[in-house]
Amino acid sequence: MNLADAKKQFRSIVERHRDGGLPLDDPTRAAALAELSRTHQLAMRSMDRFTAEHRGRRPRFLGQNTRNGLIGKLDRLYASAKAELGLD
Repeated sequence: MNLADAKKQFRSIVERHRDGGLPLDDPTRAAALAELSRTHQLAMRSMDRFTAEHRGRRPRFLGQNTRNGLIGKLDRLYASAKAELGLD
């Protein structure tokens, strides 16, 4: 899962749980948070695999700042999805 896939997944979760326009009840909030957290975790693992150091070296084409930027963007997507659903 790359950053674009994670963004699409977050968006679909938000749209699915926000359809009614009413405040979310507790079970729905818990389910939405679990889905968002699982998507965040899967995307993070995928990015870690992509950016992992192999034998003490990162891939030459990928600097540490690039990895940090990807993780930062993922965290912002996660936070904004939670905020849209009122879960923060």
